[in-house]
Amino acid sequence: MKIAIDLTSLNDNFSGIERYALNISKEMIRNDKVNTYVLIFKNEIYPAYESLIDGKRIVAEVVKGKNRLIFSQLTLAKYLYKIKADRYLFLAFPSPILFRKKGIINTVHDLTAWDYPATMKNLSRVYFKIGIINAIKLSKKIITVSEFSRRRIIEKFKCNNVNIIYNGISEVFLNSDKNIREEYILKIKDKYGLPAEYLMCLCTLEPRKNIQLLIKSYVELRNEGKMDLKLVLVGRKGWKIEKLLNEINTKYSKDIIVTGFIDDKDLPIIYKKSSCFIFPSLYEGFGIPVIEAMYMNVPVICSNTSSLPEVVKGCGILFDNNNKEDLKRKIVKFTKMNKEEICNMTKLAKRRAQEFSWRSEAIKLIELL
Repeated sequence: MKIAIDLTSLNDNFSGIERYALNISKEMIRNDKVNTYVLIFKNEIYPAYESLIDGKRIVAEVVKGKNRLIFSQLTLAKYLYKIKADRYLFLAFPSPILFRKKGIINTVHDLTAWDYPATMKNLSRVYFKIGIINAIKLSKKIITVSEFSRRRIIEKFKCNNVNIIYNGISEVFLNSDKNIREEYILKIKDKYGLPAEYLMCLCTLEPRKNIQLLIKSYVELRNEGKMDLKLVLVGRKGWKIEKLLNEINTKYSKDIIVTGFIDDKDLPIIYKKSSCFIFPSLYEGFGIPVIEAMYMNVPVICSNTSSLPEVVKGCGILFDNNNKEDLKRKIVKFTKMNKEEICNMTKLAKRRAQEFSWRSEAIKLIELL
């Protein structure tokens, strides 16, 4: 069987969706010795695949393009028609609306466009709705990333071909023990200006991630004398964030550190040295940062919304979604926990995180195809 995989989104961005496409596809190639693969890239081969491409069973196709909308809907569709494959796999974004062939497998990570439309730009919301509706109609099978998202897709579209392929823990975390040496820790702390102790949040800084709620809760706790730790926000800038960042820089620069995007190889240490990971997101199809923190033995506080209770599974502290007072209570609760309580929670959390494996999920996907 010949499987064509769209990996063009790796050229434009790198959020949780792209991370999913990257890791699942790499593990499919590594663990499948039977099928042939056509990997489709935008403008250049993504470096992580160079050692996997042999030009025979695993081949690469590079499609040139600039404008994201024109490329994803027109240029990519035209090129896909030239490729004869048994399966066309879209792991990040839905297939182009004009591309219609047998064997299309689409991934729908979540239904944010319906469930939390206010957290999206108007044009993006319409674009994603059209793309997902088209994906549901055309797909031989639908992939999603959690039981929560599977239920929502079935409820919304009354379809029965939805299959769960979870996220996993990346190699950079699995191999992190090799790099956690004191001199390297000091180097990373200096590189990003990290304090000795801190609370941490990692996400794209945008409305859906609800960073405003975390900052308000944190500032109030500081003003009430209930918080001594600094707050570190990790992640690239999204939309509607400039005003908030300016406010942080002018009012809270001594207490809140915004690192911007961080190299993957540095993430394990930044997690490991944090006192607690807080994830206030309004809505998640899965929530990769949560299992990354759990794997690194960091206590987790997150909202009790969408897929997050399913992912955490009782191994962290949940607060009522978008409830500032409850988030404050849960942060204070964490600060009052003793070492034994924290140790017990993080041990359970690590075991839970270890249940999520890119390799095992990739093997499930190969069997599904």
